[in-house]
Amino acid sequence: MPVTLGEEFTAYGSSLRRLLATLTAVREDLREVALGGSAVGTGINTVPGFRSLAVSTLAGLSGEPLRSARDPFETMQSRRASALASSFLRNLALELIRIANDLRLLSSGPATGLDEIRIPEVQPGSSIMPAKVNPSLAECLDQVAFHVVGSDTAVALAVQAGQLEINVMMPGIAYEVLFSAEILTRFLPVFAEKGIAGIAAQEANCERWLVSSQALATILTPRLGYLKVAELIHEASARGQDPRETAVASGLLTREEADALLGREALTRLTRPVD
Repeated sequence: MPVTLGEEFTAYGSSLRRLLATLTAVREDLREVALGGSAVGTGINTVPGFRSLAVSTLAGLSGEPLRSARDPFETMQSRRASALASSFLRNLALELIRIANDLRLLSSGPATGLDEIRIPEVQPGSSIMPAKVNPSLAECLDQVAFHVVGSDTAVALAVQAGQLEINVMMPGIAYEVLFSAEILTRFLPVFAEKGIAGIAAQEANCERWLVSSQALATILTPRLGYLKVAELIHEASARGQDPRETAVASGLLTREEADALLGREALTRLTRPVD
């Protein structure tokens, strides 16, 4: 069924905005720290007031509204907040991989691919095919995001490896979470500027795919019936025609009826969501 490029790209934005909305809860969990709880959470061997002073000092240095842990025993045992941060980065990476792969597919061609969009050229071309435009930045985004997914796996294993009141795997957890955040922070602005901003729609190709898709003959099912539409699709495939032309040639529809049901304007209306 038809989907416009506008709807496709709007959905990309919606998915990222919905994901970013979950960041608030992640940040709130990270702001609760067990600093001052000493080795097990009791604060043993610290002077009175050390816990609150330590946390307030760190809050001043970081600019974040940090607060003492509500249950210092729990925050000494559990690295759940770090796992949440890592899983947020993983979920972001998964969305970015999906989007990058869509861009690679939509820009494939021009001769033997979809060629629905053209992406900016960021290198001279393929090493063996002059003037070929490789989706290099989308491929680079995939590789950055793959690393983030792998880092989250390492974090998950480290988070569950704690024993009793302490988790000695925190250095590995911190490294993977911070490194994932860093590589995304460094690359995403480059991808937005050089890989997204210059995307151009190939309107003629999009229209060609729109009107020639044999799957669109399913729109005729309420009028012609399932079996007759199945025959129509098989016949159109055998003739190398789009279903509209075959329906007219077979006498199933008049030209006016075919255009009204399967023409560009009619198919574009199908892209509008219904309740």
